[in-house]
Amino acid sequence: MKRRQFLAGATAGAAISALDWLRFFRAFGVPGTKKELGIAEAAAAEAAEPHFLIYWFQEGGWDGYSMFNPVHTPNDATRVIPAGTLRPTPSWSQHRYRPKNYGTSPLDPPKTQGNIQYGYLAADGLELFPDLAVVSSHNGNTFHSGGRWEYHYGKYSASYSGKRNPDERTVMQAFCEAYGNGFLLPHVSWHRWLADGELSIPSYPDGTGYYERLGPVHAHTIYGKTPAAMRERLSSLGSVAQGQRDARIRQFTDNLQASFLAEKNSESVKAFASALQIHRALTAGGTINIDPRTLFTHTQLRAEFGVTAADEATDSASINGNPARSKETPNTNVQALMTYELMTKGLSIGFFIENRGLRQFDTHRDRRGIMNNKGQSDQRDAMRKNLWNPLKTLVAKLKATPYGTTGKSYYDFTTIVLASEMGRTISGDVESILANSATPDAQKYEELMTQDCCQHWRVSSAAFLGGTVRGNTQYGRVGSSSLEGIPLMPDGTLDPAYDPDTGLLVPGRTKSPNSFITDAGHVYSTALHLSGLNPAALKAAGKGRNDRPPLTFIKR
Repeated sequence: MKRRQFLAGATAGAAISALDWLRFFRAFGVPGTKKELGIAEAAAAEAAEPHFLIYWFQEGGWDGYSMFNPVHTPNDATRVIPAGTLRPTPSWSQHRYRPKNYGTSPLDPPKTQGNIQYGYLAADGLELFPDLAVVSSHNGNTFHSGGRWEYHYGKYSASYSGKRNPDERTVMQAFCEAYGNGFLLPHVSWHRWLADGELSIPSYPDGTGYYERLGPVHAHTIYGKTPAAMRERLSSLGSVAQGQRDARIRQFTDNLQASFLAEKNSESVKAFASALQIHRALTAGGTINIDPRTLFTHTQLRAEFGVTAADEATDSASINGNPARSKETPNTNVQALMTYELMTKGLSIGFFIENRGLRQFDTHRDRRGIMNNKGQSDQRDAMRKNLWNPLKTLVAKLKATPYGTTGKSYYDFTTIVLASEMGRTISGDVESILANSATPDAQKYEELMTQDCCQHWRVSSAAFLGGTVRGNTQYGRVGSSSLEGIPLMPDGTLDPAYDPDTGLLVPGRTKSPNSFITDAGHVYSTALHLSGLNPAALKAAGKGRNDRPPLTFIKR
């Protein structure tokens, strides 16, 4: 049987993981002759191409109307309206509130570069636009925890607080189940589900909400935490007891060449090859030349990512009356640096990067505050710090780092997803307030002044980068009048029943039965599709419940 044939075969029985092999090597050395080790290396070379997946998530809800679902409106926060006025012209419900100084540089109205229309919050990422595919007809979830949950799990009928079922998977768990067996720490995430203030440990016991341990062990979530915590984790791996798998590994190594040629051991062979590569890197020449204690400390690399000591600290906050909880995460530039090193040292393949601050983008403002400030909160500094600066550095580093002898870079094998759980409103409808005849006018005015005009809002956007992404593309628009996403056809074009500018239905036309607004489930499937996986096949095999199809038009 050819090596390619047995590597393509399905694993029968439990495979031996790379971590098990490394523990064995530490205790007993590397078994086998040079010929046998050559078989392992040849098998690894004939295995499928590598895949890496990175989600980069802005927790709290970005101002999508100034980002990738841009619209241009007046900033009615600058209007001078006499106090007590209930029915100005235009009406309060028609007022649009934009950040202070919106419409003047650098808070410019929407612009276009290449094929992408963008708002001023995206201006710091222009150099990435040739690689970027933007989805502007997109809806998030107006519930923080629900939105975050859906970007992890996709869209299907489920209880957020219910017990997770064996066939459920987060997108990263599904990805790492397919590709992660040969890696030491395949799935690294920097979110902490219970850090969300709306979730409490008594309400969400182990196995509910976001559940770390779905699928095989190599798919489970490993919390990256801080560089110091990750260094400690890696340093401790060498001292972990071998445990119950000793006998099986010894049996495997007793006849190594025969085992390599057995189709049922193909996953163990690939894990052996990966472990052998890691082991050689750690012990080349009989001395350790990659010390886990030095990871994430390289002066030049830290400078490139702009890392300071403060960036490595954790953050905590009390949300909605719940006790303060630390996210146990460093700033996103540190997460990006750790991602780069864990990738390029062959340790990890899947990453969920998330901003450190709790609800940092959750910029609620009432009408009175907006008018006194002459505008909404400006998220530009937070976006630059949490997304654009570290993302541009990471992409540049991945593009500049060759992957082995493939003639390609790490970037060529990577998929990156940009998202936030929701957008934000830029107005507030007051008709229900004004319609209450029993309420005195003074009270009505106070109610409309204290109305939140920067609330959670479903209208949002998402974007993709990576080696398989059709860059310099944009799918969908937000209507200038409707302020809603214009539905997409299955090929990514706009539904012709809608005016492409206003977003309103053309008189006499009806929505196509085939058009749709994308959501977190489409993002889930598209991320897997771009990574070479078939989301429908995974679902059929009981490896995830997401019921949305991929946006296949995004793949080049």
